[in-house]
Amino acid sequence: MKKRILIPSDFTIDSLLFVIQSLEHSKAKEVEVVLVYGNRSSTSISELLGIKLEDQLSDLHSEDFIKACQMICNRYEDRKLVIYTDIIGTDNSNYLHNYLLGAKIDEIRVPSNYAFEKRTKHFFDVGKVLLQLNARKLGQVGIIQKPGTEKFECNVLSDLFFKKKWDVNY
Repeated sequence: MKKRILIPSDFTIDSLLFVIQSLEHSKAKEVEVVLVYGNRSSTSISELLGIKLEDQLSDLHSEDFIKACQMICNRYEDRKLVIYTDIIGTDNSNYLHNYLLGAKIDEIRVPSNYAFEKRTKHFFDVGKVLLQLNARKLGQVGIIQKPGTEKFECNVLSDLFFKKKWDVNY
């Protein structure tokens, strides 16, 4: 059984704790996680023509974030875990409906108490927008809202793995 889960993210290590919680609760044997960041498209023609999705993602991804994603994938390799990142460029409900259909999303998991970090000037909270979609726009996609994790003032990368007492190989 393969499941494709969409999770709103700000591409920080803190947000990955909710990814781990979601994976722990999922019973799927194969899991694809799509982490999405909300960033409204610019109205500047030069920005629209000159900045690609890959450029935006590389600006938002830190080296620690990428390493943490790799560590999570290695931890759940028996479940054939794959993590993708994407940017949603509008909060329009029709666009979101078509995005969910096109990306073949099976489930949306939204952290209810996580304060997303505004990392761009056109940021919007994708989780709130997805929760406001009506059932017709969601279609067959299940939406689950669970308490996430608060932001930490400590070494989150080490806490991701070592406080769980997991065996981690580098």
